[in-house]
Amino acid sequence: MADPRAHSPITELNHLDELLRQCVQCGLCLPHCATWLATGNEVQSPRGRLLLLGEMIRSSGTETDTNATPNAFLQAFDECIGCRACETACPSGVPFSLLEYGQLRAAEIPPHRLDLPVPAVPGAVLRRMDQPGFLEFLSQVAGLVRGVLTLVAGKTWRRRLDRGPAGTGRLVRLLGSLPTSPRSDAELVRMLDGLCGRETQRRNGLPHDVALGASDNPSAGPRVAFFRGCANSGLLSDTSRRFRDLLSASGCRLEEPAAQDCCGALATHTGRPGRSADLRRRNRDVFAGALNEGTVIVAEAAGCSHELKEYGDEFRTGVVDAVVLLAGLDLPPLGSVPLRVAYHDPCHARHGQGIVDEPRMLLTAIPGLEIVEPIEPEVCCGSGGAWGLRYPELSDELGRRKAADLAATGADLVVTSNPGCLGQIADGLRVIAPDVPILPLTDLLWYAVLIRIDSTRS
Repeated sequence: MADPRAHSPITELNHLDELLRQCVQCGLCLPHCATWLATGNEVQSPRGRLLLLGEMIRSSGTETDTNATPNAFLQAFDECIGCRACETACPSGVPFSLLEYGQLRAAEIPPHRLDLPVPAVPGAVLRRMDQPGFLEFLSQVAGLVRGVLTLVAGKTWRRRLDRGPAGTGRLVRLLGSLPTSPRSDAELVRMLDGLCGRETQRRNGLPHDVALGASDNPSAGPRVAFFRGCANSGLLSDTSRRFRDLLSASGCRLEEPAAQDCCGALATHTGRPGRSADLRRRNRDVFAGALNEGTVIVAEAAGCSHELKEYGDEFRTGVVDAVVLLAGLDLPPLGSVPLRVAYHDPCHARHGQGIVDEPRMLLTAIPGLEIVEPIEPEVCCGSGGAWGLRYPELSDELGRRKAADLAATGADLVVTSNPGCLGQIADGLRVIAPDVPILPLTDLLWYAVLIRIDSTRS
């Protein structure tokens, strides 16, 4: 939604009041709202937040004075994750832009005026988390510490350290929730071979990295400009490499424009609109040529593809989420993966872009695989990008709730398509069901292609 302060105050407030009248207070949005499910507090529901917004508008015939706005109003909107599940569930079509308006007003408030918990990370660290180099450093440190903890405390280290001395809980959660995926192809193959009950001895000589091979008809696929994204390139670089390998094997003509930067979502979520605008300008300039030539821009992370589509009309039509692109490609033949797999829908995909069927189509295409659906697939996992670092305790509760729902399906494996969700659910599973791993969906597809290649060689 455009900044309401850029328009006539009276006109804008009247417009907001008209939109509010669309809400019939039916409450059908409540069971889809993660913060309401966790707290049971009406103020932490879409209906409660809209009631507060209506009270604010009715109490002022002119532009609202943020300094005079009650903290309860500001707190309620600051604690909204922004998952948009309420918009998807609403039978009256109430737009999420109403809640975005409230979030905008809350973002104007100095943090000392809000009763906020202590952030999980210092602001100086949070502001650097859209830099791939810094994220890669964090990933290496966290991987080393997790490895030591696994050696000392076993694979249940997260559960055993959950109730540690005061001050250690948040540090342990940060270690557990930093997104990670197998750093080598051999590690990924061993993991999935083990889950499938396959003999791994035949792959003892598997090199660190494996190429799937080029398509038999490389000119038949679309031209694709690859958007790296800060989280995927900094934390999941091997998954990104495997995804590019999968695209090449599917006939895509890949290019990777230089000088591209973070999509800007994290800067927006951490109250840095100036940096977000700068990042958008850089990326527009970098990808303008590709869009003019009819090349599609693909983003691995659902959060990135959603943010890029907000750049403008040419990006809205020229950007495609990785899952959607893969679902429309002629993929290489897939080998059998006899597993029960649960898919977690990222909110930026399901609610932000309407991506629901495509990931399930991809999973259905894998021979031998059984899809198991969790209850409440539309409910947020509680990551929310920077939101989870701002409200760590509530985020932790939501992550465990989601992990329990996914584990209850009896899945052998969970997959998703957004790095924030990947880390959040991985941490919850380490506590709730440490034997159930989670992977990026593209890693599972890459493995299925490799299995088919192996079967034709043997």
